[in-house]
Amino acid sequence: MSETINVLVHLPDFGIIDLPIAYTLNTDHKRPGVSIANCKILLDDENLPEWLFTTTFSIAYTSLADGIAYMVSVSTDWQSTNRSHETMLSIVSSYIKLNEDKMALNRQMAHVEQA
Repeated sequence: MSETINVLVHLPDFGIIDLPIAYTLNTDHKRPGVSIANCKILLDDENLPEWLFTTTFSIAYTSLADGIAYMVSVSTDWQSTNRSHETMLSIVSSYIKLNEDKMALNRQMAHVEQA
């Protein structure tokens, strides 16, 4: 299922940028503990910031030690990047993780209330 979030990214040279992002989160059934978020920035071409190299990217979350810690890795179609792009990718990965954790907690609370 696709989720849409708005990510606020504060960049020293550009101020605060509001990025609408759609993503799907899928579990890699061949590798337990690995989830992949496929992301797309939902801006028209004329509204894309000049520092943004690509509007599509993937984020892999690997659960370490039974969910106590996570390793995050990002892949894009571009081989080069810049400081602003790297900052944006780091912030987006945190927003998605927080959103998914919030939704999981809401589901748990709803299940407890039904019991």
